[in-house]
Amino acid sequence: MSRLEKISSFSWLAVSAAIILGSSKYSFGTWSHPGPGFLPIWCGIIMATFAAITCFQATWRGGKEVRAKEEASFLTSKWPKLVAMLIILMAYAFLLESLGFLAITFIALVCLLKLVGPTRWRTALAEALLATFVSYVLFGLWLKVPLPKGFWPGLF
Repeated sequence: MSRLEKISSFSWLAVSAAIILGSSKYSFGTWSHPGPGFLPIWCGIIMATFAAITCFQATWRGGKEVRAKEEASFLTSKWPKLVAMLIILMAYAFLLESLGFLAITFIALVCLLKLVGPTRWRTALAEALLATFVSYVLFGLWLKVPLPKGFWPGLF
């Protein structure tokens, strides 16, 4: 098990334990009438389960040399993409009100799709358009969530 995998697994186990302990102070309720502690407890249990599975898989799989190369390549080649993704997501949060949900969601998704992998422009545009449309239909039309309209309030 690599050092980074150990740190990650045990960190998520600690976070999930804190969630379980913190939410145990609230009423669990019943399955038919859940209380305020119902969701956080189950989220903590699921997180702990995934962290334990990750820890177990990392411990029992072989190929330490491969993992060492993966760690080295991540530390050298993936950081710029990670920083760019964080910048795109922060820009999304700051520009959501001014540009509106449809415009900024489409732009951010195109940027993220082009950044993450070698995606053709045509594919990135189509996937971003589809995801934006589906999320607008789901949240804006079906669930009636008031989405920011931006600079074109008469459009939708």
